[in-house]
Amino acid sequence: MSEKEIIELQLVERIKNDDESAFIEVYHLFWERLFNFGYKKLSKKEIVEGIVQEVFIDFWSKRGKLEIHTSLSSYLFTAVNYRIINQYKSQNIRDKYSEKEKSKGEQTSLSVEEKVLYNDLKSNIKKVVGGFPPQRQKVYKLRFNKGLSYIEIAQNLEISVSTVEKHLMRALKDIRISLRELTLSSFIAFGVDHFLNY
Repeated sequence: MSEKEIIELQLVERIKNDDESAFIEVYHLFWERLFNFGYKKLSKKEIVEGIVQEVFIDFWSKRGKLEIHTSLSSYLFTAVNYRIINQYKSQNIRDKYSEKEKSKGEQTSLSVEEKVLYNDLKSNIKKVVGGFPPQRQKVYKLRFNKGLSYIEIAQNLEISVSTVEKHLMRALKDIRISLRELTLSSFIAFGVDHFLNY
């Protein structure tokens, strides 16, 4: 086993024991490499950033049950690649939906409805966010308005990464509950599913 593999193994063991400093170390060690890997495949900055962020959230959330049989590098790159494949699939579904609507000749009539629904969506989300507890509202706005990463938010507010994660998970859950009346087709049309999970 190489020295690099030994160091990675030690980091994984520390993370399993809830060591946030080890997680941050892994984050800084791999984030740029994972982003560059994903960007070469998708060429969509915001989506790739979201994918990499989700991989790290998942990695931290499942830290107690981590089973890495190869190496930490392989584990993370495989996780990013898997999400990229899923992104291709979901994009293909949206493209097919769009083509179907165009073939029906409904594109013009839908455009007005889309604008109304989109405005309603923004209004509802703003209302829900306004009702969040102060700390959760700060976390949400730093993530979605300022574009800060989970690590940056934790450092900015002097809280743990896991606390940031809990605030955002609850925020997204509350938003989804408030938007249950929207149809699935509406979500696909606007890519709202991506927005809420970004």
